[in-house]
Amino acid sequence: MSGVFVPIAESEVVVGGIYALSNTQERRVTAIENGKVRFEVRVDTRSEWSRGSPMANPPKLKTFANACSQTLARP
Repeated sequence: MSGVFVPIAESEVVVGGIYALSNTQERRVTAIENGKVRFEVRVDTRSEWSRGSPMANPPKLKTFANACSQTLARP
């Protein structure tokens, strides 16, 4: 069934991992602290990474995983 969004498992999310969203955005995890994920974003592979997670309130691990559609790289 193509076109069906399936989120990644929470266990796939690791520091240094790069994950794709369904809108071509990529996220690179920089830290996981107290069940919350800090990450950087880029629009495509030619773009520079920039801060993506809000400093004051980063998303919970489950929220982050549910937004991602694919694991692109893991350390």
